[in-house]
Amino acid sequence: MPYTTGKFAVDELQFIQSVPVRVLVAVTCMELDLNLLAREELASRGYNESGVWVGLRRARDGLQAWKDAKR
Repeated sequence: MPYTTGKFAVDELQFIQSVPVRVLVAVTCMELDLNLLAREELASRGYNESGVWVGLRRARDGLQAWKDAKR
């Protein structure tokens, strides 16, 4: 079954094949928020949600503001 890749090339998404089934199930059941996980990873690298380098402090502040807005 082919992936629905949208604007991404299949080779950019091949990492999904190595994700444990347990994690994929948690995502489908909304027990794991991949959006939040991705935002946290970007912030830990100093990037904002658009992938622009803003530095660690601004990235963390932006992440916190996004979390606060979700509540």
